[in-house]
Amino acid sequence: MQRALTDATPTAFVVLRLVLISVVFLAFSRSARGGTLLLVRARSKVERLFRREVLVLGATFGIGYILQTAGLLTTTTSKSAFLTSTAVVWTPLISFLTGRERVTRRLVASVVLTLAGVLLMTGAYRAASVNVGDLLTLLCAVMFGIYIVWIDRAVQHAKAIAPTEHAATMMVTSTQLVAAAALLLVFLPVVETPRFVPTPYAVGALVFTALIATGATAYLQARYQQVVSPTAAAVIYMIEPVTAMVIAEVFLTEQISFLELLGSLLIILGVVIAQLRSKATDESEIEMQKG
Repeated sequence: MQRALTDATPTAFVVLRLVLISVVFLAFSRSARGGTLLLVRARSKVERLFRREVLVLGATFGIGYILQTAGLLTTTTSKSAFLTSTAVVWTPLISFLTGRERVTRRLVASVVLTLAGVLLMTGAYRAASVNVGDLLTLLCAVMFGIYIVWIDRAVQHAKAIAPTEHAATMMVTSTQLVAAAALLLVFLPVVETPRFVPTPYAVGALVFTALIATGATAYLQARYQQVVSPTAAAVIYMIEPVTAMVIAEVFLTEQISFLELLGSLLIILGVVIAQLRSKATDESEIEMQKG
């Protein structure tokens, strides 16, 4: 994407990315078409509940991207990366307030380690001032925190409609992307003057991010995030900057500093701690699910 964005504006690229994967899903999946139809023609109570949860997903996803893009106009890339990663803090808070999970000392430790790791990796600590872009990016992180918590709720309602777990996952995955694409398309002229030059880098990045980085990952998230807590999932997602750092080192000849390496190790440690489970924890989570 870094190479591709020299030929496209950020929001225009994201809109095209969402539109492309939405068209693919709608063309090849009956469940995707059925879920999208429920956006305008939900009849039963369970269908209306599904529509409500999916619209929350689409709105938080779309608004999150809008806020992130708007924030980048006045904040730095490093601060944006760090502030966006604070979703790992907002997720357990939102999850606790909605009764989804209890905040344990283990999860708090993993969140603190992960956030410290991202801070070292991005170097956001070098900028002490706060501006409007920082606040917009912080709100973006809140949106992504809501998204992580809400996706489990949407899948549960979809299971009451769809015949199989795969069909339910496809309904949630595709319908939320359609809703997000529509929202971003409306706000596109407000956020920026859209531009997309179909160079090989831009087209290649568009196809890869649409099919793999959006379609495949959104499906996997909807299908399997429910087997871990939202907070643990948020911590796991923070492995992304570590992966990006390694890829940048190999393919973009960027140099990894000692602090970046230390930060990546803290993130990995936070992920490991988030996955440590005890018998008491398992029993507590089972009781919450029964409740």
